[in-house]
Amino acid sequence: MDIAKRIVKERTEYRLETIVNILDLADQKKIEAISEGKSLIDGVGQYLLNIIGSFEETAVFNAEKHKFGITFTPGKALLTALKQLVPNFRMAKTGPVINSITDSTTESISQQLTPNAPAIISDSGLLLKGDHPSVGIYFTPDGEGKTPVKVGLIVSNTTSQVIIQIPALPDGQYLLSITTQAGAGYSLVKEPRTYQYPILLTVGNVSDDDDNRPVIE
Repeated sequence: MDIAKRIVKERTEYRLETIVNILDLADQKKIEAISEGKSLIDGVGQYLLNIIGSFEETAVFNAEKHKFGITFTPGKALLTALKQLVPNFRMAKTGPVINSITDSTTESISQQLTPNAPAIISDSGLLLKGDHPSVGIYFTPDGEGKTPVKVGLIVSNTTSQVIIQIPALPDGQYLLSITTQAGAGYSLVKEPRTYQYPILLTVGNVSDDDDNRPVIE
């Protein structure tokens, strides 16, 4: 979505939804090609399927010893861009960080959500603490100006893991965020700190039907 918005800013004649659809389709076809063992080269670099693990006696794949991986080699344009980067270091602020959310019903990790079902949010600094009205966990529908849905039931609350009941969310895509006043060593900070998980989470089967297909204006 972010890449599509950057393209729209270039005054393209295509709608945002059309660009998102094309980019998603391109990603799918790239994944298919890489999974078939083909070397894929695009404007960013080269992707090549490989197998991690040694074959000591026979060339037989063993899932306990071997696994598939990807070798990525940056392209010329990316290497040129990296040379032009100017570092701007800032001291990191302590605050909550989300690494993943696991749907306990389907065991889907950071992908699908089941409304009204339990879910496990994991990483660090997650302890919900403080009496500021904004403290809590939220699911915000994707899109501009959408109202966040606050989680009503917290089952377990620690610095590394929070177990929640997912609200009764309608079908769609959502951004997960957490706001807390918890500081280092279980201390309390004055200003709430918020972290928004950058991966879109999906409720239901979200797809374009015949009436909502992206069109070119």
